[in-house]
Amino acid sequence: MSLLIETPRCVIRAWQPERDRAGLMRMTSDAEMMRYITGGETWDDARVDGLFARQARSMAAHGVCVGALCRKDDGEIVGIVGVQPLDRLDGFDLGWWIWRAYWNQGLATEAAIASCDDAFGRAGLQRLYACIDPDNHASHGVARKLGMRAIGRMKASETGSWRNDALVDVYELTRPDWQAQRLR
Repeated sequence: MSLLIETPRCVIRAWQPERDRAGLMRMTSDAEMMRYITGGETWDDARVDGLFARQARSMAAHGVCVGALCRKDDGEIVGIVGVQPLDRLDGFDLGWWIWRAYWNQGLATEAAIASCDDAFGRAGLQRLYACIDPDNHASHGVARKLGMRAIGRMKASETGSWRNDALVDVYELTRPDWQAQRLR
């Protein structure tokens, strides 16, 4: 099984490590890019390899993953978006990272909508969460545009989304709520 989701401007696809390493390293080696993801800590090759492996396992086990967000016209990786299982909450994590050159262009919302359609449709998931740095106002805006509901603040390690004790705001979206708003 492979992931391929189209949006008006991009495609979301499963990772191809040899092809995608440079694009992912460009994002994860930029402290400004990573400030709301890891507190500014950049990634090395081992962490990038870990993401590739974790997402391949997620795709094999659950039919969903956080994949590469690529422009349709030239295939350039402009972000990361998708769904992966959470270790400690009953559901899946919906996440998005957009490369700085593409901030404020609506790509996160566009890609997250397509990911929700896929997760609740093809994959049949029942509940998605988004774990967002409290200071990341742009991502809070995306979550609200998706119709997600803020349900509290907790340590990231308690959600199973990240492996640290940073506080995150947790949003929730259920399949019935998504379907109801898509009918409007």
